[in-house]
Amino acid sequence: MIRHEQNLLFFRKESSKETLLIVNGSVPLSYPAQGVVVAPHEPVYIPGKGVVTRAHDIFPHLCQVQLLSAEFGVLDIAATVPNVNVNGQETTSLTISSTSLSHLNRQLEFVVYISTVFDIDAREYVHFVYMQHKAIIPIIIRVRKPPILYDTGKAGDINDKVTAITKTFKRYSSVRLLLRSIQKYYPRMRVVVADDNKPIEDLQSEHVDHYVMPFASGWFGGRNLAVSQVITPYLLWLDDDFVFTEDTKLEIMAGVLDNSNLDVVSGIAGEMNLVTTRMELIPGKDDDDGYCIHHKSGNYGQVPGFPDCYLTTKVYNFFMGRSDEIRSVGFYPAYSRYADREFYLEALGRLRMAACKGVHIGH
Repeated sequence: MIRHEQNLLFFRKESSKETLLIVNGSVPLSYPAQGVVVAPHEPVYIPGKGVVTRAHDIFPHLCQVQLLSAEFGVLDIAATVPNVNVNGQETTSLTISSTSLSHLNRQLEFVVYISTVFDIDAREYVHFVYMQHKAIIPIIIRVRKPPILYDTGKAGDINDKVTAITKTFKRYSSVRLLLRSIQKYYPRMRVVVADDNKPIEDLQSEHVDHYVMPFASGWFGGRNLAVSQVITPYLLWLDDDFVFTEDTKLEIMAGVLDNSNLDVVSGIAGEMNLVTTRMELIPGKDDDDGYCIHHKSGNYGQVPGFPDCYLTTKVYNFFMGRSDEIRSVGFYPAYSRYADREFYLEALGRLRMAACKGVHIGH
């Protein structure tokens, strides 16, 4: 119980990292409020800084500003400007002064922040001080991530963009019917089958890869195995008792993913209506109260540009998704027999989902 409480407190701490910044509208300073990003151990210019002049302002004989960093880097200048004094170069406290406001502002253009502490994703707050006025400049420290690239083959060929995956257990007759239906409508599409039956029946064929698991390994263990074998940009999740029909138009799903920022798109299975769910976590009143899961039927409105698609946080188990994004969420293998809701809880706030009309599969 103590471990669970510690994990909950750590989760809440990590989930509330955003710092509230209040901007005083009367501050005579120009500065970037967001958008400054630097890789670890590299420098970056801090653009847009300056002391703003107004007609009624009275400036002191000596203008002075100070910039202060906190914990992840130091401040420096890339060039010097005449008639400007600079103190504290390559430290966490940089002071710039001049009798000329224009020279001071020119010097501020050459201020750089240098990351000195390695972190893959952190945030530094640089304090910008002039007289009694203060501003805070957030700087994101982030490692450059390599792109995930896929060979999609011929342009527009659905077979090169999508891999169908399923997990089967004690339903060989159903999964064989599913495989035959895929072969009928998409004969070149690769299918990955994760199988934890006993005894095993061979399902391997030209476009079917059959992966055998220990007996009763579980639904999420099988999903993880199947997803790990996908090498196309999109995957299509199917229950093993689905059947493709002439209305199973995968091109529609792929088209939505191609032309939106969605990560998961679902269709309609069997005689059901379109399934959409509004699901959210409601925190308890005290730190050790945990969360309540609140979900109800409904959606968050239409997807812009796709009037037949509706934003949701939970879809039915007939969906197409971006392979790398689904892999990043994964499937916790402790859920072996029933885990319909757990994946969507893990994906909450991480995957953008929509349910779309116009794509049907038999069930």
